[in-house]
Amino acid sequence: MMFPLAFGIVDSESDENWMWFVSELRKMLGVNTDKMPILTILSERKPQVVEAVEVNFPTAFHGFCLRYVSENFREEFKNPKLLNLFWSAVYALTTAEFDSKVNEMMQVQDVMPWLERFPPNLWAVAYFEGIRYGHFSLGITEILYSLSLECHELPIVQTVEHIRHQLTCWFAERRNMAQSYNSVLVPSAEKLVSEAISDSLCYQVLRANKVEFEIVSSERTNIVDTQARCCSCLRWQIYGLPCAHAVAALLSCGEDPRLYAHDCFSVMKYRETYSQPIYPIPGRSHWNNLFSALQGVGSKADVMLSPPKIRRPPGRPKMKILKMESLKRPKRMVQCGRCHLLGHSQKKCSMRS
Repeated sequence: MMFPLAFGIVDSESDENWMWFVSELRKMLGVNTDKMPILTILSERKPQVVEAVEVNFPTAFHGFCLRYVSENFREEFKNPKLLNLFWSAVYALTTAEFDSKVNEMMQVQDVMPWLERFPPNLWAVAYFEGIRYGHFSLGITEILYSLSLECHELPIVQTVEHIRHQLTCWFAERRNMAQSYNSVLVPSAEKLVSEAISDSLCYQVLRANKVEFEIVSSERTNIVDTQARCCSCLRWQIYGLPCAHAVAALLSCGEDPRLYAHDCFSVMKYRETYSQPIYPIPGRSHWNNLFSALQGVGSKADVMLSPPKIRRPPGRPKMKILKMESLKRPKRMVQCGRCHLLGHSQKKCSMRS
């Protein structure tokens, strides 16, 4: 599950306001500076966002939202065959597989100018250096966009309260939901591991030593190191869940593959994520009393957010509803969850992991 970590209300989407927002986000995350080197940020990579991220999170991996990239590709080429090859290239696990798909695309149409505008290291699985754990697009923005439309005409305080109320409901619902989970992993991860277990049954396992295994199939041979938690197919390292080859190796020595998934997929971490409540705020009539009480005990806010530097123009503010082009959904096409090609479902897919 994903949830909004921070939001801001500004007069316009400008370079200054993006810099202000990202810098305040950096201050808020300052207590977790040890995690900064592995931070991954996804966006449409507008120039002002890129600059703000480079200034405030210089070590972060800043990639494209895959929906934005795929929509741009689809609009530019309008070729179903190219789009299928594009998705195959996106999810290719190795650079050799990616380059092979690009060569196939080049036989249909010259895509190199497009690739120069959208470098693969900012979106392709094989080249992206950050860790995304299977999150490639900004799907949560659809929910937040709908939420903002519900309250965009309200005064600022009421707008913030509307968002806070919704977050309070989300956290409470997910805390309750987490109590019903009785597996090691959250349902989405449990489903993927179960599929990997099913796929692993057709593999031959050769044990080289205590931690290294050779996994033989009709298509290829892969090497698994259970101690390093890696497989030569790279899926385990990229997604954080044991691939079918790793599962075959783990099952052969009586290990539960669920225990070898990244912590972020565990029910325990899920419960910890939503363990802290979003505290209620007393009515405005009690604010002065509350502030005086806090001053009396010497308390102060851990993080003080300063407002953006704006100057209100004369006259009545113009109403502007943000049009999020990247959220416009194209006509839905069936996409396989196994090979990621268009035109068929996972149940009818002939490919095996």
